[in-house]
Amino acid sequence: MPACSECNRGTSTSDLVAAMVSRWDFYANDQSQIDHSKLSAQVKRQAPELVREWLSADSPAQQRKARRHLESHGVKVPFGARLTTIGPTTIRHLNVFAHKLTLALYFEHFKRPLNAAGRVQAIWKTKEDFFRLLNLFDGYNALIQGQWNAAEVFEYRFARNTQEGLFGCFARLRQGLFFLGFAIESDATLEANPELDGI
Repeated sequence: MPACSECNRGTSTSDLVAAMVSRWDFYANDQSQIDHSKLSAQVKRQAPELVREWLSADSPAQQRKARRHLESHGVKVPFGARLTTIGPTTIRHLNVFAHKLTLALYFEHFKRPLNAAGRVQAIWKTKEDFFRLLNLFDGYNALIQGQWNAAEVFEYRFARNTQEGLFGCFARLRQGLFFLGFAIESDATLEANPELDGI
């Protein structure tokens, strides 16, 4: 979607964080690991505070504690997997990316940006949280440019109501991140439909 250079530059670290976190996969293939190494080097240069946050629970005792925590919530952690911390800095960047993604998909389907009277709400979750929700929306699409089909990298489901200016999407970025987003064109729609309040 069109954006000014200030917005593009101002959210580039959020894009980088999403690219990294979406690649966190114990079973990643060789190419994904190569890409991850390149992105890691870029994060170290551009936002070293993120690396410090991710490695803040790197001691053996902290790793055991993190593993026990995940397993107590039903998450199967492969033997030998290293665990990382998703703290406030990472969360802030993923929140920005989730909203940016929702606005971009809104633009894709409405062919116009969300206006100043509109509202947008978006959340992100890891693969452990959101995998079962992929079938919530009727419409389906993937990132396709010419002969290049990136369904393995990015795909989404969506629903829209052009009369009311409503849009919802559920997206998957690689195997690691899921996003749920909603956009509405006007507060007037919320006033006429109180059940939508809270979006």
